Amino acid sequence: MSNKIYAFICLIFAWMTGADIHAQVSGNPKSFSDTYLLKNCFVIPQPGQLLTGQDILIKKGKIAAIGTSLKAPFDAVEIPMDSMYVYAGFIDAYSHTGIARPEQKDRPKVSDTVYPQNEEAGITPQVHAGDSYQSSDKSVAEMRAAGFTLSNIVPRGFMLPGYADLFNLGDEPGDRMLLKAETAQNFQFTPIRGVYPGTVMGVMAKFRELYKNAELFAAKEKLYKDMPTQYNRPEYSRELNALTDVTSRKLRLFVRAGHTRDVYRAMKLSSELGFDLVLADVKQGWHYLDEIKKTNTGVILSVDLPEMEKTKTDSVSSKKQSPFEIKKAESLKAYLSQAATFEKAGIPFAFSFIDVKTGDIKKNIRTMVENGLSEKAALAALTTYPAQLMGVAAQTGTIEKGKLANLVITNKPYFDEKAAIRYVFVEGKKFEFSEKPKAKDGGKYAGIWSYVVEIPGMTQEGKVTIIFENGEYKISMYDNTRPGDVITAEDISVEGNRITFSSNVNMGQPIHLNFDLTMEDKTYSGTVTVSGFGAFPVKGTWISKPNNL
Repeated sequence: MSNKIYAFICLIFAWMTGADIHAQVSGNPKSFSDTYLLKNCFVIPQPGQLLTGQDILIKKGKIAAIGTSLKAPFDAVEIPMDSMYVYAGFIDAYSHTGIARPEQKDRPKVSDTVYPQNEEAGITPQVHAGDSYQSSDKSVAEMRAAGFTLSNIVPRGFMLPGYADLFNLGDEPGDRMLLKAETAQNFQFTPIRGVYPGTVMGVMAKFRELYKNAELFAAKEKLYKDMPTQYNRPEYSRELNALTDVTSRKLRLFVRAGHTRDVYRAMKLSSELGFDLVLADVKQGWHYLDEIKKTNTGVILSVDLPEMEKTKTDSVSSKKQSPFEIKKAESLKAYLSQAATFEKAGIPFAFSFIDVKTGDIKKNIRTMVENGLSEKAALAALTTYPAQLMGVAAQTGTIEKGKLANLVITNKPYFDEKAAIRYVFVEGKKFEFSEKPKAKDGGKYAGIWSYVVEIPGMTQEGKVTIIFENGEYKISMYDNTRPGDVITAEDISVEGNRITFSSNVNMGQPIHLNFDLTMEDKTYSGTVTVSGFGAFPVKGTWISKPNNL
């Protein structure tokens, strides 16, 4: 058997079975050109501004020029914009994007619940979010498709989960996508139950202790550095050392403060200890507007909104509301108009997406706009203010010559209900998105189907599940020997009785597979093609409806 065919067998087997394959590579292949000329577009260089009939030249990951009637360099790929709208790439100020959820495992036994080790108590400020970040995680592609080019990633964890790191949301390995390390230290009122500090009050007391000890640690370190012959070298602590930039106010402390009482506790600790506070993932912060403004506290508002109840139109809706119903309606209104309330108070803010489905981001921001938030302030919360908050305003957040080519391009103004994202550029790399046409066949191919891939010397068998929802097909598949490892299809297209879709396999670098199937009544046949390996036959038969799983 030739090496070429053997390599393909390994590839297709790994893909079908979900096997974890790693390969050393020198780097992803570069595209033919890293120079683009965007012709004839509306440019929103910063919130509140609009330039018409503009061209944008992108070269080596940066914005090389902006103007009218720019001439394309010899190596440029020219893209007609047809009056599309170009915004600075959106910035996610607070999320776990790119960090997979940990597997559910039994909690390790703690030898001493009263005096646990720091890690056992959720005290890991020395940890970096970037240590767990994977650009291949599906959340990265989902945020990029939503228009985001940067995410300020915070580690998963408890009381002191660690440093936040700022990543470009490209598809290259994480270390290449890191824009800025240690944008903030993070704290939250989340204890590990059954281990000290096991309550919110215990967490606050423990934080005060750690903060004071970090100040003392820094003072001893300085004395020893200045006069090493007169003082003993202080005992080193990774945890305390990681907090010294907070105690010296060189680094901001992001405190997750979703609810009113959390905002109060965070501001009380900041007033008492003196650290530079940023209230993060705020859901109920309007009660403390005066104090927030007075102290110039940074704010990151949550985009996670409660579900709106459908308005009743029958006679019941005309009846007198109970005091409880009135209070509930008032609370909901305050929640939905929180961003507008902050804007009216003159308090800038960024947005947090830590609890939000990517499909709800635009809908929720539009809901905020409908409840009084201006589009200018909403765009600032997505661009200029988070760039300032992370200390990267000189590099990104606006569209200017010399800044990173982080751009999001829409066919209509972004806040228009029917606007769709057509392109996203991440540090000059182009990602293109097309509108999916609605299938008109009523989902007649929906079902569970078998598949058999014919490879020289062997066959691979499994199941394909085709689901039809809201006029669109969704396809997933798995190998019979490993039904728990499900592969999700992308770029699904249905034309007549022909279905095409693709999937990516990570073998140290992305490997693209393309399927082309011809559907009959209860059977199908077609090919799976891998660039460089050729096409191989695939066939299958209908088994049952999807809900029979």
